[in-house]
Amino acid sequence: MSSKVWGYVRVSKADQNPDRQVDMLMMEYRIPKEDIFIDLISGVKYDRPELAKLQSVLRAGDVIVVESLSRVSRSSKDLLTLLEDWQARGITFISHKEKLDFSSSTGQFMLTMLAAMSQFERDTLRERVREGVASARARGRVGGRPKTDKRALEKAVRLYNAKTHSLREVCEVSGVSQGVLYRELRRLKDLAILAEEEA
Repeated sequence: MSSKVWGYVRVSKADQNPDRQVDMLMMEYRIPKEDIFIDLISGVKYDRPELAKLQSVLRAGDVIVVESLSRVSRSSKDLLTLLEDWQARGITFISHKEKLDFSSSTGQFMLTMLAAMSQFERDTLRERVREGVASARARGRVGGRPKTDKRALEKAVRLYNAKTHSLREVCEVSGVSQGVLYRELRRLKDLAILAEEEA
């Protein structure tokens, strides 16, 4: 089976127009419209219906063309995951705006830089979590602000996530201050991201 050139287009919202990207792929790379996959979804999300369809039809030797790297993903980690997968499967990826062909030496260098950036993001997150834990332990040992009741804080988080109360009501009902609640929500988010990174 001969290799094929596919196009991928993404805009963040359903009301945004993907025509500019589609026209560029059709005119510059002669890709038929039926071979262009279009997602109307945020680039932060890794699971996208049209990207999944594209993944299912790709074969070794195929080429994927996009308008820019940001159309594939806003996350360097997710972008790197896709690029490494395509490279391992013998698929060439071309980004028009950055003028990158990832089968070239320049593209390979970019792949290495993305890997380094992704690792840096993970290391920074781990360091922030460790510093937060160390800071909390230090405050617990030497005094400072009084410790928030653990059960009250858990209740505040549950109420906040349920979205049935306003922030003011959550704090009044639980007895937890807004500052303490925001710090706990940020800590839980960081831990969730870290767990996902290490999964």
